Amino acid sequence: MTAGKVARLDAVRPAPMLRPMLARAAVRFYNFVHGTLGLPGAGWLLRRLAHFLPGLRATPLPLAGVGTAQLDLRDLAAYSLLNFSLGEPDNHQRLLELMVQALPVGGVFWDVGANVGLVSAHFARAAKTPSVIHAFEPVPGPRRTLESLFVGHAVVRVHPIGLGAQDETLTIQYCPDSSSLNSLRRALPGGQPVQIQIRRGDTVRAELGLPAPHVIKVDVEGFEPEVFAGLAGTIAEARPVIFYEHIMLSDEQVRALTPAGYTLRFQLEDGTLVEDIARRMEGHNAVLWPPGHALA
Repeated sequence: MTAGKVARLDAVRPAPMLRPMLARAAVRFYNFVHGTLGLPGAGWLLRRLAHFLPGLRATPLPLAGVGTAQLDLRDLAAYSLLNFSLGEPDNHQRLLELMVQALPVGGVFWDVGANVGLVSAHFARAAKTPSVIHAFEPVPGPRRTLESLFVGHAVVRVHPIGLGAQDETLTIQYCPDSSSLNSLRRALPGGQPVQIQIRRGDTVRAELGLPAPHVIKVDVEGFEPEVFAGLAGTIAEARPVIFYEHIMLSDEQVRALTPAGYTLRFQLEDGTLVEDIARRMEGHNAVLWPPGHALA
């Protein structure tokens, strides 16, 4: 980049003292255009502005009853929290409702692949709040938002690691524009290689003295078999209800993930639960019900 181009870019960047004001104005703009008027385009505009306006990469978003998230508005995942703040139902709303139903009063919830914290925030504000939520997210970008949202929270504990079959350091493909697509299993256009720490789930639970989960949510873009392998002892002992995304797995992998005695169901787009594996791609998520379990 030439000195002239740098000078022109510097000329359009706001002074540091104006950046918080700009960030707040950006959120108000989005809330009005998207939330009040119901018009498209506000998110598209903010995502592009955030690439050269640093103040939009740490935009404060207060969430009542939870905390204040620092949003990176370059990341599509950040807009899930913006919409959550507006009371909009998520496209996985039926799944979230089912997860809450599956959790007993005072239960323990594990959020594996927590990203920016939408699912954990939903549980933190649910009428039936868990006694503790353990959120696992190894990628620094979305984890900054996750940690900012739950700093000092009474219920949510953030762990800066991923869970897998063994303790190791791996390279993940990090997508700053859409961090929910971060993957250890596929190359991503525009993806950036980032080293992350992976820990065996059973080992982490023993080392930290974590209570056994009643409900586990796993969304790790094809790394689910490794997560299940590392939690084999916990699953056999605690028999939690498990929700996981299956779209990057084959039918054989999905069948192999079902622990003995569990019933495998798939949630379709309309919220219906079916056991027919031939219909699984009509939705994104699978549910593993332990023997004898009934909705709380």
